[in-house]
Amino acid sequence: MYSFTVQDRPVENGKQLNMSFRELTRDTEQSLVEVTRVSGGSVSSSMFIVSGLCGLTRARGEVNFVSERVSQQASQPEEYRVTFPKVAVASEPPDRKQLAFSLAQCSLLGF
Repeated sequence: MYSFTVQDRPVENGKQLNMSFRELTRDTEQSLVEVTRVSGGSVSSSMFIVSGLCGLTRARGEVNFVSERVSQQASQPEEYRVTFPKVAVASEPPDRKQLAFSLAQCSLLGF
């Protein structure tokens, strides 16, 4: 199972980033992850989550990922379902197209 933690990393406006990203469950099609934010800015927190998703995708040997927040409350921790489509654009569900994020994009961001 994949996990990623940052402690006391300086970020924007003199804040400290303290977050964890932990894979809770895994099957062949998806992972359920938990993200806990203790402190940090809004931009650095969002980028931490993207970095964790990129790391998880690499750890699973996949190329693309789509994440969906499954916890509905604004409380901590947050839970996300992560799937790994084989193509960058999936048409499921049929009523909307879902764009996947790729490891190539992760590399452009330095993740």
